[in-house]
Amino acid sequence: MNKPLFFFLAIAFSVPAWLSSAIAREKPYEGKCLYINKEKEEQNFKSCQVNFQQKKLVINFKQEKYQDNNQTIAGQSIEEIASGKYAEKLLSDSSSIVSQTLLGPINLVGKILVPDRDYQQYIIKYKDTAGEETATILNVNRSDAPEFQQELTISTGRLINFQPGQTNNVIDIGPELK
Repeated sequence: MNKPLFFFLAIAFSVPAWLSSAIAREKPYEGKCLYINKEKEEQNFKSCQVNFQQKKLVINFKQEKYQDNNQTIAGQSIEEIASGKYAEKLLSDSSSIVSQTLLGPINLVGKILVPDRDYQQYIIKYKDTAGEETATILNVNRSDAPEFQQELTISTGRLINFQPGQTNNVIDIGPELK
């Protein structure tokens, strides 16, 4: 192949992908985010907007009375992202930091385990500014989920876990051949 043509084609196919990941979405993602007030008297999902700014996950509650719980989570502080079956496993495992942090308030259990069908649920496990492990839950509109997942992965450098990890199982592969 002609070298100038190859160079032109390489640039033509790589620049759009590079630009799409470099340009931040102008409009924040709409959804419902976990709100737990400081006294842990109120735990519920509230309308929020989620955005990414300079590799940080920014969560802003829409109503002013909940904005004391707005969060900015640095991408490098995020340790794990779960969704789907894996998120359910994290919430049901009593030894998980996620269930210990989020399921302490017993009235929250039903709301977390049965998310609204219009939303894709994400559990974000991260270290707060004091270095303590904690977690939060985001329910993002399903129509925005593919784009949100891509931006979340790029901003954090972490893949989203949808299935529980494999455990050490013995697999019988048949009779031993001699």
